[in-house]
Amino acid sequence: MDIVAQTVIAMQAVLGETVDELARATGCVRRERKFSGSSLLRTLVLTLLQHPVAKDGDYRTVAAQLGIDVTDQAIQGRFTSGLVDFLRAALQYAFTQAVLAVSPPTPLLQKFTRVTIGDSTTITLPDALAGQFPGCGGSHGSGKAALKIQVLWNLTSGECDIQLEPGRAADVKSSLAQATPSAGSLSVLDLGYFSLDRFDRVDKAQAYYISRFKHGTQLFEATDEPLDLLKFLRFHQRQGIVDVPVVMGREERLACRLIAVRVPPEVSAQRRRRIRKNARDHGHSEPTQEYLDLQDWTIFITNCGPELLNWKEVVVLYRARWQIELLFKLWKSHNRIATLESNATIERRMAVLYAKLIGAIVQHWLLLSAVWQDGRRSLRRAAADLRDWLPLVTDALDNLRRLRRILQRLGRALPKSARVSRRKKHPSLFQLLENPELLEYKVS
Repeated sequence: MDIVAQTVIAMQAVLGETVDELARATGCVRRERKFSGSSLLRTLVLTLLQHPVAKDGDYRTVAAQLGIDVTDQAIQGRFTSGLVDFLRAALQYAFTQAVLAVSPPTPLLQKFTRVTIGDSTTITLPDALAGQFPGCGGSHGSGKAALKIQVLWNLTSGECDIQLEPGRAADVKSSLAQATPSAGSLSVLDLGYFSLDRFDRVDKAQAYYISRFKHGTQLFEATDEPLDLLKFLRFHQRQGIVDVPVVMGREERLACRLIAVRVPPEVSAQRRRRIRKNARDHGHSEPTQEYLDLQDWTIFITNCGPELLNWKEVVVLYRARWQIELLFKLWKSHNRIATLESNATIERRMAVLYAKLIGAIVQHWLLLSAVWQDGRRSLRRAAADLRDWLPLVTDALDNLRRLRRILQRLGRALPKSARVSRRKKHPSLFQLLENPELLEYKVS
């Protein structure tokens, strides 16, 4: 099934009559007068996609586009606990819908059955929700109550696996991180997910991982002798690149590959300043001199052998993990998912948050349909242009043939305006994925 057809089906499932039963089951719609469950969901989601900081009049305007005549007072009265329950259920239902695009012809990604990058982002909630969504009490950008969004993003198909957790939940214990990957796949996660148990599970599944190295993890040479990492790197510092087989973990004894790339002095100095500042800000003890000295290097571990990936390809694929940070930035700056009305009721704030998250998922499907096969895409630019098309999409939701035609037109128009330029200096990620040898590196 082509990507446009998948997108039409998914949008019909989430924004169509299927959700009417969810509205009745949660008590959101007891007697259908102005709104059914689906028309109410459409009004909220499509309004917030066009107007992330929406007023009552914005909801009323979109409702009118859907053929529903309501007052501002009627809109205000809809923000109840029943609506929150309904939107939470609709969001979970949206998570079950799969839209998979065809991967762009990128040789580096095609070495694996799938390439997933993962991370989490946190949204601060009203303190009154601390029982349901306990935060970290002010650290890590989280207050007494917070919602954590875990995302695994498949860079080959564009599919996102999403999970909601309390802000206090540890990344490494997330069910997304605990899942066993498919054979031949590659996962690229940050240090918050560093776990020898996870690496062992990936290994046994005949899958692959790339991660930054976590300071303090016991290393051994291939001869089973303990490895003094700092001393070892200093011995090889003239090379600038260290690429050696090692064994990780005193008990686990995981065979893997360590790659260390020496960074310029200004980069290591900036890292040390940041580390010292973070320690002061969080009341931690002064970092050890060994840890500070290791900042002269960027250190990776992987079970990808050199016959599968050279060191430049490892670095480029880890850099690709930054794309998930850009996805979170898109959701937070463009869709404003973390911006909740401070003077609104808790019910309204939570309803708006859930509706925005549903909107972010629908937006992602539309972007997959329109621009994913263009390796030079910019999702940020495409999302900005997409807003102009939303009234057309809104008007065609109940006509599958018309909606398909509009998405086909969208797929012809958006790539032209949402394309990243090629650069001779500091190549973009799409250029590096096409040709990792473009990675700029000089031994300092």
